[in-house]
Amino acid sequence: MVTFETAGSLKKLGRLDGWRQLEVTGSSHLDSPDPTWSHLISQCRLGRHRYQLGEEWSPDLGPPFGTWSCVRCSCDKVRRKRRVVGRVRCRNVKTECPKVTCAAPLILPGACCKTCPGDAPHDAVPPLALDVMTEELTGRDFAVLLNGRTSKPPMTTRRVATGRLFLRRRALHYSFLLEEEMPHPVSVLFLDDAGSILEELEPQTSPYEVTNSRICGTWTRIPREYRTLLLEEKMWVALAPPDDLPEEDIISGQVARYIGVDTEVFSALLTPSSITSVSSTPPSPSLSGGGTAIVSVDKQTDSLHISLVFNGIFASGENHNVTVKVQLFPERGVDPVTDTIVLPKVFSDINRAQVRTTLGERSLIRLTRGQVDMRVWSPTAPHLELRGAIMPRATCNVFSAVLTPPPPQPEDGISVSSHEGAGWALVTLENDGTFQYEVVVEGRTSGAVRLETQQRRRPRVVEDLTLSLTAGRANGTYQRPTYRDLDALLRGRIQVVVDSGGIGRGLAGILDPVAVTEALKSPRPTLLSAPGVDMAATVWVAVDPDCVTHYDVRVAGTVAGVAVGWEPEWSLVLREDDQVWDPRHEMTTLQLEDRVEGWEVFAHSTRLSTLSLSRLGAGVTHLDLHLLPPTNSSTFLSTLTGRVSGVQVPGQCLLGSDVREVVVSPPAGCDSGPCVVLHEGDPPPITNTCVDEVNVKRVLEDGTSWPQPLDPCRMCMCSRGKITCQDVVCHALDCPNPVTPPGHCCPVCPGSENGVEDTMCELNNQKHPLGSKWHPFLAPIGFDKCVSCSCVLQSGGTPSVNCSRFPCPPLPCGLDEMEHPEGSCCSVCRPPSPARPPPPTASPGMVNEGAQVVSMEEHREMVLNRGGCRRNNLVYENGAEWHPRVSSIGYYNCVTCKCKDGSISCVNQKCPTLHCTNIIKHPRECCPRCALNTTLSDSVHTYLHLQSTSRHHPHSRRRGRKPFKKGPKGGGRRTLNSG
Repeated sequence: MVTFETAGSLKKLGRLDGWRQLEVTGSSHLDSPDPTWSHLISQCRLGRHRYQLGEEWSPDLGPPFGTWSCVRCSCDKVRRKRRVVGRVRCRNVKTECPKVTCAAPLILPGACCKTCPGDAPHDAVPPLALDVMTEELTGRDFAVLLNGRTSKPPMTTRRVATGRLFLRRRALHYSFLLEEEMPHPVSVLFLDDAGSILEELEPQTSPYEVTNSRICGTWTRIPREYRTLLLEEKMWVALAPPDDLPEEDIISGQVARYIGVDTEVFSALLTPSSITSVSSTPPSPSLSGGGTAIVSVDKQTDSLHISLVFNGIFASGENHNVTVKVQLFPERGVDPVTDTIVLPKVFSDINRAQVRTTLGERSLIRLTRGQVDMRVWSPTAPHLELRGAIMPRATCNVFSAVLTPPPPQPEDGISVSSHEGAGWALVTLENDGTFQYEVVVEGRTSGAVRLETQQRRRPRVVEDLTLSLTAGRANGTYQRPTYRDLDALLRGRIQVVVDSGGIGRGLAGILDPVAVTEALKSPRPTLLSAPGVDMAATVWVAVDPDCVTHYDVRVAGTVAGVAVGWEPEWSLVLREDDQVWDPRHEMTTLQLEDRVEGWEVFAHSTRLSTLSLSRLGAGVTHLDLHLLPPTNSSTFLSTLTGRVSGVQVPGQCLLGSDVREVVVSPPAGCDSGPCVVLHEGDPPPITNTCVDEVNVKRVLEDGTSWPQPLDPCRMCMCSRGKITCQDVVCHALDCPNPVTPPGHCCPVCPGSENGVEDTMCELNNQKHPLGSKWHPFLAPIGFDKCVSCSCVLQSGGTPSVNCSRFPCPPLPCGLDEMEHPEGSCCSVCRPPSPARPPPPTASPGMVNEGAQVVSMEEHREMVLNRGGCRRNNLVYENGAEWHPRVSSIGYYNCVTCKCKDGSISCVNQKCPTLHCTNIIKHPRECCPRCALNTTLSDSVHTYLHLQSTSRHHPHSRRRGRKPFKKGPKGGGRRTLNSG
């Protein structure tokens, strides 16, 4: 077995021994220099693709190799200490091919095994089994209580937390409500019954939570096997405290589908009253209690259904028929409501109880605004009571909407092609029940903006936001929501409506819960839209301290004439258009998503270069979302685009932050004193423009020169993307007693220092008085001391510049025998070079390198220093071309590699276009060709292409019989040998 720790080894085909079985351990990255930035241990990653446990595929190594059909990879589950991780295993399936019985078997395109004509291929990758659980579990809600008693093993900690989990489309969204003094955990661990870690995720603090007492996150692409554990209530979750707090313990709890969790509107975290009360002495370590309340509302009677999950309130010896008191006590002097229940049996870890009660008039208003507390205790042990405030549901409660035009109605008579604009909305639900909202509209004049609930007959207005609307943006707080408003928000029945104002159809969008991921740390999303398109998208983009770029995408809108249930197909491209920040470097275009079918993606990430991250933070990066047709066509239905702005990029991720400045001494090229020449690691510029960072930032064209604002006796110029400055070089004068006029750098002859504006010459942004002489300053050489310019007065009375080059004597040698000494204005004849001695004879193990004999290792270093390349312990000269060698097939003549300035690039051979119907691919041929029943002209065309390729590639050679043979005697005719 050949084992590779990274998938980059998969590209080194020359090291594979006949494609025997290989393994790729953990998450692997072909395109990432840091394989640790993806933390999902329950997935397999190969290149830019992610795979779930149990999935099989043939690896795509990218150009020029493509997909290798004879290799089959799978994502297998393995145990590593206490963790269950995904591991990529790949094997050669060519040895598993069945024997063929026909005389002329074929290898179909994309296949590995030979098949007889008309038979189905034997080696197609089996599709994944239909995931019926995806729909079965969609919309399932779960809850969990975590404290010392629910942990395995029990912990003597007084920390309490509760969580809510929601499974949707193979993604598990989770949120945890923590007690006030509990430190935020550094990781959320999902475990099985045996305590093995299934996944470890980093929780995210909701950026819109004022109290920061909640943490959230999303587990994307949860494997089918783990979804089964979740359904069977065999999954556990644990919160790991920070490492610098050794006194804190890990608390865990079992995830379950408790009664009422799917209709929950209010929640409560119940903690021991000794924790919530002020105490001068810390409590002694013990198995403390805790609980959570899941509160639902009966819509017909407005009564409350409370599902309690709790422990630790019973006295020692209480086991059966135990009485429990549950009390709700509102604020502002309202009488509390107490209910009594009897538990037939009590447990140390989890106890469940159901209570139906009511608070009377205005009870729902008090609950909505967080004005009701809860107490749970046993009459025999009142000192162990649990207490907590009832607040809106214990989720992160962030909702967003993409605003697009509603579908046009025939009676409206509105053209679909008219541009209606687009927008986005964000609403957060606070613990006191208030709605914090922000609405942004672009591309249209906004009319009235309001929140509405969707009703069967006519919508109900929740709140009019028009008064807070300024310049297309509404921002404020809805202070007095009702229970109906809260319930409609949690159920996804509130929409943001922007009136048309009598023009067009307006905008609307449903407020749906947002998956809280790393990307949500951005202050606002980027809106993607296009004129005349009734679709739009929002993209949240954020960069973490490890310089990983995270993004979430949500698409909304309609397309005329599509069926109900239609889902868009689209791709996402990051495009740089830098004309103002630093346009010297190459503009990057990165394919973020190849083809997505659906309305959203979240928790996706990629790595960008420091240059791209700097441009992302500077706001010169665009995102293009290409709407694709249902087929695999390369054309776009339309493109939604938008400029990314407001992204906070950490300082360590910006251009030049991870490099050191190179300080050059004066003899190495600086005029005076040490100067900074370059930042090591900066990408080379591809344009000749310059960016002036010293003064007001501006972009300068190549060849521009200007006096330095802080020192007018110093000239600067832009030459091939670099700015250099030189002190002014004064011209030698042939007059006595020269004077230097005020504001000038060089002396002039007497009589010319009193020039006025109209009698001065101007050259290259510098003005010179009449009679003055100077050396011109021109890019890229700077001051040319071999040219003398003067300001003279023409016959018409206008000043004029006359420049001339110093004369040089004629030389008795040709141009190819001349040389130009540094610092001289004229060329001289090159002295004759001595005769070269013959190269020395190299002994075994040595190599001739010019006029000297060096060792093989020294020769390799010299080749690399000249821009050569290294590959598989071989070195290639700069500009060399070759065919890569694969151990199982020898030289791969279909691919040509080239060394250029230390970088190797390989390209696949371009194949001709075939016009026959029966096309086959021979294993030893680079291109497919027509089968035996093809026409002669097609075969000759393919043959001539292969012959020209063989003559072009030095490693290629023909095998088997010659393609052409002589015809019968006397005919002299050549025929194609189809064998």
